[in-house]
Amino acid sequence: MKRVKLATLLLATSALAGFTYFASCTHKDTLDVAPLKKEIVRGNDVIKLSDGWSWDKSHSNVMWETPYDGVGALLTGRFNQFGLTTMEFDEANPEKIQFEGWVRLNTVNTGEMGRDTGCLLKTFKTAKGKVDEPENLATIKSKTVKFNPEDTTYIVTADLTFMGITKEIEGILTYSGTTRFDIGQLGSNTKVTNICGLNFKFNLLAKSVFGIVSTSIADNVDIIINTQYKMTE
Repeated sequence: MKRVKLATLLLATSALAGFTYFASCTHKDTLDVAPLKKEIVRGNDVIKLSDGWSWDKSHSNVMWETPYDGVGALLTGRFNQFGLTTMEFDEANPEKIQFEGWVRLNTVNTGEMGRDTGCLLKTFKTAKGKVDEPENLATIKSKTVKFNPEDTTYIVTADLTFMGITKEIEGILTYSGTTRFDIGQLGSNTKVTNICGLNFKFNLLAKSVFGIVSTSIADNVDIIINTQYKMTE
């Protein structure tokens, strides 16, 4: 009888020990591994208007968008006349990147004739026929550029002059990389062109900072500057 009780006690003790071990080991096999951060790889491309590269205006644009009345569908537009004064890009050295450009405000185009030649010109306080008068120009000039630690883009601080007011803005500069392709052949001579793109996106507070008076736009307006460059060998 004592042997039966002893065996029962040992069995119960073993079961309890096993349960305790199992309970204490719950989730011990789960490893907390931080997600791997994607390696950021940059090249050494240098793109300068003063070094054989030319600006391809026909494949460039300056666009803007904002919710209609701040709550509706996106109101979008572009400027037909814009230009670059300077542009130097160094993929590996952001401190060497600089650019400066302009748009003529009275060349705004939303695809609606009444809006483009009427209320928008009044909103911008300009008029048809103006060219490079200060009130008809918006300009942007980079100040500092640094690597974006999250990806291959660049964080740019620039001075924006609009509606007679100059304010500092911050935006993201994206480089497309360079592509080479044949554009034609004359006899045995093949023309090879290198192309690349630089895109800059930022936003401005049109009403609260730059004094725009309008019931058609939100205060926050996104600006997208897409520029393409080419060099023929």
